[in-house]
Amino acid sequence: MADIPLYPLYNSTYHIYRLSPLYHGASPLLHERTLRTHARRLRDLLKGDNVRGVQVNFPGSENTLHNAGPLEDCRWDMLGDEDAWIVAHGQAIDPEASQISSAVTSDLARGIHIELQYAENTYSALLLREPGTTSSLPNFTSLPLLLVKMPAPLREIFFNHLSTTFDARIAPLKLPSTFLTATLESYFRSLTADNSTQTIKDTIQQLQIQLAFPTSTTLLKHIDITIAREDVPGFVTQGKASLKGSKRSPFTSAFTVYLKKHLAMDLSNPKIHISRIACGAFVLASEGRIKLVPPTPLPSDISASDASPPATSAAEQATHGLYSALVREASGTARFLPDDIVDELNVSSPTSSGSLRRDRKKRASSTTDKTSKRQKGREKTAKELRRPCLNQESLVT
Repeated sequence: MADIPLYPLYNSTYHIYRLSPLYHGASPLLHERTLRTHARRLRDLLKGDNVRGVQVNFPGSENTLHNAGPLEDCRWDMLGDEDAWIVAHGQAIDPEASQISSAVTSDLARGIHIELQYAENTYSALLLREPGTTSSLPNFTSLPLLLVKMPAPLREIFFNHLSTTFDARIAPLKLPSTFLTATLESYFRSLTADNSTQTIKDTIQQLQIQLAFPTSTTLLKHIDITIAREDVPGFVTQGKASLKGSKRSPFTSAFTVYLKKHLAMDLSNPKIHISRIACGAFVLASEGRIKLVPPTPLPSDISASDASPPATSAAEQATHGLYSALVREASGTARFLPDDIVDELNVSSPTSSGSLRRDRKKRASSTTDKTSKRQKGREKTAKELRRPCLNQESLVT
């Protein structure tokens, strides 16, 4: 297993983007022959080759990537889940190790893994979805989550290629503070479940939280708060005790009390944002960067006396939940927070949906009043125009 390469989703810092559905016509995109064709076209583009007499080189690309050396290979492959990755690469190392088919089918594929191998560096991109959940229109393939690990000049060329080839649109994916805290709380819920064999101290380890002040001041951009691994479980325990069975986020609640007591800072203030969370399981930044750490699997010597042992570890469950939430966030169908927390945020937030609805009613009422006044003015003018006029004879007499 030591020779199997790491699953490409892990241990790399990616920029994250939204990607609109890719148009490919009647030819399916998630097919080996189609992916080889796209890999060849991108390779020709990056090498600056001539295609039918047209120069497709981008100015400046050679100068900006000269430290990486020449492009040696460009691969587009279907990407399955972690188990399919291990089976496929395990068979490549030892063909007799397993009789399970290593081929990833289009319906089970998570997406496309693009790898650019230069002489000195390797860059990659992941076009991802949630198999069985993400739907696509005919002649389109929806891969809403785009993860990119490339320098800016190469990233610009790659985005332009996706846009022109698939008639797609790409936009940065900004993660709100609620998404960051909900991700952390989901890990805490999984690790403190009754059937969990892992602990917060071993999985989350040291916790770093960054508070940003984007609109309040230009002198202080952010504050970094570090919580030692021994103290993190205490925040969760204290939060659960103070909430007394409520479904609200226990760590966030305890952390809010801590900030208010020791820093006189109210986390509910709309001018304060949690812009980054880093721990032993993941790194999430609100400006659109992410790094996932490989979750620790269940131990092989799990107790046989357990009547119903979990199929995956708590860390694996939480990591898969984070992946699914990222796909939903990119596709615009995110529903990561529990309903009661969403309702509470809607009540307390000045830009909540409730206030927005009230503002719409006020604007609609104002618009109706203005419209009625204009209508009355038109009716008055029309009556005056219809009023009988004196003829010339009456004016003479």
